[in-house]
Amino acid sequence: MYDNKLLEIDFYKNSRIHKLMLPYIGSEYEKYKVLIVGESHYLGEDDDREKVKDFNKWLADKNEIKLMNEEFINTREVVKEHCNNKNKQPFFSMIKKEIINVENFWNKVSFMNFFIVPSINGSRGIEVSKDIEEKSLENFENVLDVIKPNYILFLSKKSYCIFEKSNSKYLKNTFGFGHPSSPWWSRKRKDGKKYKEEFKEKIEEIFDKKI
Repeated sequence: MYDNKLLEIDFYKNSRIHKLMLPYIGSEYEKYKVLIVGESHYLGEDDDREKVKDFNKWLADKNEIKLMNEEFINTREVVKEHCNNKNKQPFFSMIKKEIINVENFWNKVSFMNFFIVPSINGSRGIEVSKDIEEKSLENFENVLDVIKPNYILFLSKKSYCIFEKSNSKYLKNTFGFGHPSSPWWSRKRKDGKKYKEEFKEKIEEIFDKKI
């Protein structure tokens, strides 16, 4: 029900490869309206990484860029593969341990990565310019205007910090956690808390409210 409007967003509408990065939206999203936000996709092939090094060229793509392994940036397929136990990425595996009390979790949420260009550092964290930050934030706000989440849960402090400074009207019910693949996900901080525990508590609080 959201795709027609999502496909009107500049980043998605003119590029087949960009369309692969459309947000995943669970079948019960409308009931709960929870958006989970990751950091970025990443590319596994050196040839593919070369094709996205020039951000301006990537951003302006009009069906010219072709990747060897497009599945790496296909948001919806990545989530579906995880649900079918085919995706063993640590990001999803670590989340899975914290959502066991929420039945059919991925049916009830939406998911997207914040940055609109894949990382060229393999599975390591993405390095971003000011231009990438600004264009990613613009696209993110456009998506929010379409899917209108009640809650936004960032699983990337890097992304969250950019959004936090934006003065967005959606900040009220936005929460930031560390990346599940980061050691800090499970490590106790100076305040005695762990990101994974905070994420679990927030998820259970949200779904217990039965919006």
